[in-house]
Amino acid sequence: MDDHIQISSCGRTLWVHGTDGSTVGRFSTIFGMDVHTTFQQQMDGANQCLHCTHQQPTRADWIEFCRLMSVHHQISVDDQLMYPETETLGETDAEPVLFTP
Repeated sequence: MDDHIQISSCGRTLWVHGTDGSTVGRFSTIFGMDVHTTFQQQMDGANQCLHCTHQQPTRADWIEFCRLMSVHHQISVDDQLMYPETETLGETDAEPVLFTP
């Protein structure tokens, strides 16, 4: 697994850390996602949130989180890390699917 990625022991939350060590992303199968600017960008005046939700996410939200990590931070997040049992990618109207270890 990439050094930028950390997964909770229960497998329900994933954090992404930027090259400067700041946490730039969090995805929770219960609480949604946070995509943030880096610490340095915030110190330079940027807003913290790039894309934040506060509701139970869908598979489509997870795919979007992975895309946003690549777009904003050039960090590749494997889209199978949080939903390994799901084979169909890129669904836009998917029902919520929780990973239960």
